[in-house]
Amino acid sequence: MSRSFSGIVRITNASDYIAPSQACILPLRNEASEEKNPSQVILHRKDAVLGSQDLKKRVTVSLNDCLACNGCVTSAESILIQEQSLPKFLEGLSSNDVSVVTISPQSLCSIAVKYGLQVSQTAVILARKLMKLGATYIVDSSYARYLSLSYIYEEFKKKNCADILITSVCPGFVCYAEKVHPELLLPYLSRVRSPQAIMGSLVKDFLARKHSMPPAKIFHATVMPCFDKKLEASRNEFNIGFHQVDCVVSTAEISSLLEEGEDISYSEETVEKVPINWLNSLQKGMVIGMPSEHSGGYAFYVVHRFLRENLLDSETSNQPRTDFSTNVVKNDKVLITAAKCYGFRNIQNLVQKLKRGKCTYNFVEVMACPSGCVNGGGQIRAQTVEARSSVLEAVIKEYDSLQNIPELENAIEKLTSEWMELNVHWKDWLFTEFHAVDKDVSLQTMKW
Repeated sequence: MSRSFSGIVRITNASDYIAPSQACILPLRNEASEEKNPSQVILHRKDAVLGSQDLKKRVTVSLNDCLACNGCVTSAESILIQEQSLPKFLEGLSSNDVSVVTISPQSLCSIAVKYGLQVSQTAVILARKLMKLGATYIVDSSYARYLSLSYIYEEFKKKNCADILITSVCPGFVCYAEKVHPELLLPYLSRVRSPQAIMGSLVKDFLARKHSMPPAKIFHATVMPCFDKKLEASRNEFNIGFHQVDCVVSTAEISSLLEEGEDISYSEETVEKVPINWLNSLQKGMVIGMPSEHSGGYAFYVVHRFLRENLLDSETSNQPRTDFSTNVVKNDKVLITAAKCYGFRNIQNLVQKLKRGKCTYNFVEVMACPSGCVNGGGQIRAQTVEARSSVLEAVIKEYDSLQNIPELENAIEKLTSEWMELNVHWKDWLFTEFHAVDKDVSLQTMKW
């Protein structure tokens, strides 16, 4: 086999993270009330008074408004916090008979670094806290990642390397694709749901059927490293009379709960000795990871499963696996080309290649944040640039300490078998659709 096999080409690791916008073109406050001498143009009867309406009345903008608006690429932070906040999260836990909290391993790693704990200890402590607040189950989002990876690979195989497949698990990139380049990007997006969305399916369909409960009666919240996951949860595709994810809070938001007089000490004696399953593994400190793959490992999984199924060998590289492309070669012939594309600068490069018809990739794993999900906007951040860099390195180190757990990987296979028995159409819950957002911004959004 050619020695050039699996060569990795370093692209740019640019620090071009774009934080959520602080302003929205549909403002939450009517600024007209603050103008001292506004110009007035009256087109009504003489007795009509332009200022007769209550200009102090608060205007609210929902997350659905954000999704339907083309005014900005990502969402206004104030809107995200308004609709999916920690108080609403706590209210949901305490006011529902069954409540499920899905936690991302990246979030656990960030919290572990903040408090100087191991990730397994952090999982136990946070699960203990959330159950005191009313949570019924605390679940690792990695279970849904197993399904997401598997079905993205099946989707990739169906394309037979004839076209490009781009991951759609990053909500920031999906918003960008739908609002900025829908005609160019949407045809290439994978229709397989993200782990958060698949976990919504597991909770609101599988678990609801298993408990013989209406899905709306189960409260499902997630803890994510990304603010835009709040936006993803509000998509119409995931609201079919009930939200499949009712509330999303960021790592930094959930971390504040541990600062409120909570005992963050850890003892193995506090870990309940019960059989492990997908609903209690975090309570037992078992966190599923994929070392060196900090955003789900989609490109890595597709390449290595392709190698395994086609009985090919691979050569490994010690180069950093961030922003790379790799070729799978047999007898000097390139079979597939997979790539990672992290950060909006690299996304722009990908867009330009697609526009020019110069993109040679068969599969692209795209994340809006440089360094991927471990560096998401919802993670706990240090105050200075230098400190942020060292904190990020520490979070990556913690994530790399996590391993695949075959016992828990088998648990998801058992779960899907049960799901199949409960719902013959269960696979429909693993896929979604994307839609272009009209580029014509409403006149009401314009400042005259």
